Amino acid sequence: MVTFDAYFDPEHREPIALSTPAQVDELLNQMVAEAESPEVEVGLVAQLERKDDEAGWSVLQFGVRAAATMCGFVGYMGKGEPSAISDNGGTSPEPVAYDYQTHEREVPTNAEITWPTVRQAVHDYVASGGVRPDGVRWREFTY
Repeated sequence: MVTFDAYFDPEHREPIALSTPAQVDELLNQMVAEAESPEVEVGLVAQLERKDDEAGWSVLQFGVRAAATMCGFVGYMGKGEPSAISDNGGTSPEPVAYDYQTHEREVPTNAEITWPTVRQAVHDYVASGGVRPDGVRWREFTY
């Protein structure tokens, strides 16, 4: 079982170790609860990192936004692979604000996908030990 460094809460500068489905659900549920708060006006982002000198490294960034419907995005970077972001098939790349540890970032609206798809992608990433999830439509992206 691979353990990932999880970054989400700006109060905790050190990563949280995450490796089980229950820990993934805990993080995702915390994100949804915070995104649904009336004080939160932008989407929220978390990041999982796998670093292994022998197997390489990978990073999964994902976000949730409580707009009219719950949605989010997924971004992937891996050693020797092109960076990719989720793609909903839309043609509008208009930016949407997301927050990663008190740093606002823009994500194109055509990267936003359903929250159940984001949730499954995070679970698949952890279960696979850090491989880019198959259940997401991807397009190359420069971060």
